[in-house]
Amino acid sequence: MSSLKVKQIHSKLSAMFAQHLDQTDLSSKDPEREQKVLTRCLTAFALYLQTGCTEKEAAEAVWDGADDNGIDGVLFDTTESRVVIVQSKFINKGSGEPDAADVGTFIKGVKDIIEQNVDNFHPRLHARIGDISARLSTPGTSVHIVLVTTGASQLAKHGLSHITSLLESLNGEDPDPIADYEIMGLNEVYSGLAHDPYKGNLNLDATVLEWSYVAAPHGAYFGMIDGLQLKEWWKAHGKGLLAANIRHSLGQTEVNNQIRATAIAAPEKFWYYNNGITLIADEKLKAPLGAASKASGNFRFKNASLVNGAQTVSSLAKVEDDEKLGRVRVPFRVILLSDTPAGFGQEVTRTNNLQNRIEPRDFVAQDPEQSRLRMEMAIEDVDYQFVRSEEALAATAPNSCELIEVTTALACASGDANLAVQVKTGFSRIFADLSKAPYKALFNPAVTGAKAFNACVVQRQIDAWIEKKKKGLAKKSGPALGVLVHGNRILAAAVFRGIDSAALAQPISAFGSVLPTLAVEEKCDSAYGKMLLAIEAHYANKFLAVLFKNPSVSKHVYEMAA
Repeated sequence: MSSLKVKQIHSKLSAMFAQHLDQTDLSSKDPEREQKVLTRCLTAFALYLQTGCTEKEAAEAVWDGADDNGIDGVLFDTTESRVVIVQSKFINKGSGEPDAADVGTFIKGVKDIIEQNVDNFHPRLHARIGDISARLSTPGTSVHIVLVTTGASQLAKHGLSHITSLLESLNGEDPDPIADYEIMGLNEVYSGLAHDPYKGNLNLDATVLEWSYVAAPHGAYFGMIDGLQLKEWWKAHGKGLLAANIRHSLGQTEVNNQIRATAIAAPEKFWYYNNGITLIADEKLKAPLGAASKASGNFRFKNASLVNGAQTVSSLAKVEDDEKLGRVRVPFRVILLSDTPAGFGQEVTRTNNLQNRIEPRDFVAQDPEQSRLRMEMAIEDVDYQFVRSEEALAATAPNSCELIEVTTALACASGDANLAVQVKTGFSRIFADLSKAPYKALFNPAVTGAKAFNACVVQRQIDAWIEKKKKGLAKKSGPALGVLVHGNRILAAAVFRGIDSAALAQPISAFGSVLPTLAVEEKCDSAYGKMLLAIEAHYANKFLAVLFKNPSVSKHVYEMAA
């Protein structure tokens, strides 16, 4: 049976991906050409299944070839904010697993990608690594390691130890792990091909609470659904739930983190806080009859797809407490398309996704301190944009600034390394509660408009120094680069510590003459050199991408950079 499955997989993968693959490096006389093509097709399929990209995009993301450092394919999954890194092995007999040595090579390649070490990669891959490195430098981006084969779905301990050791080094005690892994064997590959989640055709069972039916002008059901059922949907169907949606899950965004937090801390309030989810379906295959059953009804919907609420469903799926999920109630509706005019389903999808998403940072518009800062800056002809808008996105001119830039500069200038770490890892915790720290530690009556803007001016000089230093590095890898990329906020904090707070408090109009006396570039050189020595002495061979997310370690490096 395994050999038959392998033959069917062979045929299907070739049809889907071979035409899109770059095969220019494969000689027509190479006796292993077919096997190499199949391996690349398998890599493309893993990327396709993991990210929901097109077949062509998946094939174009295949890295396999000379000096690939054990990496067969990499793709950034925009919907989940994660980098998917794949090694594949096409096993013709349908059993067995990759050698532990091959897995070890693969994991070493993953390490090099995370640490932006290009030395062991062919120059043809350097631009791709640069793009992936930029993604990994963005707060909230995670790494998903995938080993895909047409063999066993589990690894023996020697091969698995390479992966688990890496994850322990990357994740440590972090409650928001940066990396995880998945093994896709023959059964998973076969099932994925047989039930392609991106081809639609999903019949979905649902237990709807307090349901009602709308008969005209088009049939629809609405009511509530519990969070545990949504988690089970996601586990069973994944992105197959989103076949008709215009966007998938967005990963660990501030809003999604808040969705999970509400489900855990206040499940009984979830219905009041959440906008709910919307499905479209061709028709109902099963529905309860009569008014007596409206407290709870079992339904089955044909060719169903989630068109609004992907963030809600995918976020609830990450909640481990099933008891609390069972208490979560989510507003729910299903629109039936069987009697609707052509194009109605697409219009429902489009209009249900037109609203702008509210982010925690948007609530600073209600904080009088922000209005005060804007007024104080305006008196000195500086435009401060703290309400999210097109103008705020463009507020980087010499006489303008915006909320995120000011928050970053004030955090680095605060003298608290923990605040610098928080702006590095993301702003969700800073804007989560505007009534207390860390937000109030940055925005309070003691902070003047002049100090906020002057800190931005210094921060811009530090950032410019970092960019210049990065371009001047002979070797684009290792701690020398890692400190600049991952430790940039700690470096800035160390520089600010050497600047008298009285200088930042000067009027904006006078700060231009004060700035040259602060010797920002010299302080950058000094802090950078001391940080490198600290890393070498205490944290050699550590992942800097993880190290600078750790408040206690970052504080230690910060103190040694004085």
